[in-house]
Amino acid sequence: MTEIKSDGSQSQTVLLAGATGYIGKYVCETLLSRGFHVLTLGRATSKAQDHHNLENISIDICSDKKMAEFAQTSRQIDAVISCLGSRVGGRRDAWAVEFGANQNILTLARSMAAKNFVLLSAICVQKPKLEFQFAKIAFENQLIASGMTYSIVRPTAYFKSLAGQIENLKAGKAFVMFGKGVSTACKPISPQDLSDYICDCLENTERYDKVLPIGGPGPSITPIEQGEMLFRFLDKKPKFSRVPSAIFRIISTMMAPLALISEKISDLREFVHIGHYYATESMLFWDVTAQQYSSDKTPEYGRDSLEDFYHEVLKSGLEGHELGDHKLF
Repeated sequence: MTEIKSDGSQSQTVLLAGATGYIGKYVCETLLSRGFHVLTLGRATSKAQDHHNLENISIDICSDKKMAEFAQTSRQIDAVISCLGSRVGGRRDAWAVEFGANQNILTLARSMAAKNFVLLSAICVQKPKLEFQFAKIAFENQLIASGMTYSIVRPTAYFKSLAGQIENLKAGKAFVMFGKGVSTACKPISPQDLSDYICDCLENTERYDKVLPIGGPGPSITPIEQGEMLFRFLDKKPKFSRVPSAIFRIISTMMAPLALISEKISDLREFVHIGHYYATESMLFWDVTAQQYSSDKTPEYGRDSLEDFYHEVLKSGLEGHELGDHKLF
């Protein structure tokens, strides 16, 4: 559906997948604020009933059959943004969502004559070791080969991923980190800045047919620097607890025999692998030539700082920024 704005221009229709996810919710609001007509698939968005430009179609996007049936409708869309992501990164869930559901969305987009496809991926796929990373890469390759104009956005860490220990610190507990807290770093980006960047990809031709790593503004930050910043804002004496990252390998080895006969244990073991990955790998641009992560080569975007985010959540709480199943501590 293409609507006419008050100035006579046309309002484009964007198919948004993953609109109820953390970043997807911000993308939905940004699109609506820019005058786009937004069509979401899957679970209903929280604002589905109170915005005239937002329409939700309740459908199982992982079902090839249901999506094929929907593709037979007479709808037309101008562009697609996919913010889909598996909830915990389990093997079956990762391939069903990161690859399967996205593949269904791509097929639907092509049948409805969409002009371009913006994909929210992750910077960690630069060095894939985990099942959800391989699934993401597999779909990235499908999208690149599809012939559609694409923009693959690979953000660094989200602000909320650096906020999981705030309540513990407020309660007087130690900040938990792996090793000395200096072997990894990230350049986090706020959900609103990332949402703006993603939506800009719809019309910024310089971002067409490109893989786009992106971080927030300012220098990268290590875990120990995160802890020191929080203790300073809380006006508390720094207290750290150091955990060896090797603990993940030990747990994985212990789980290996049971993982062979239990899908549940296999998924739990994969979550252990995810924990080890984030304990040992930086969320920065990977310089293949130098074989090291580079803060300087990690592109920056936006205005929101981690310091401002910490001040906000220390004052108002973490509502809307909960880590849920992804919280380690």
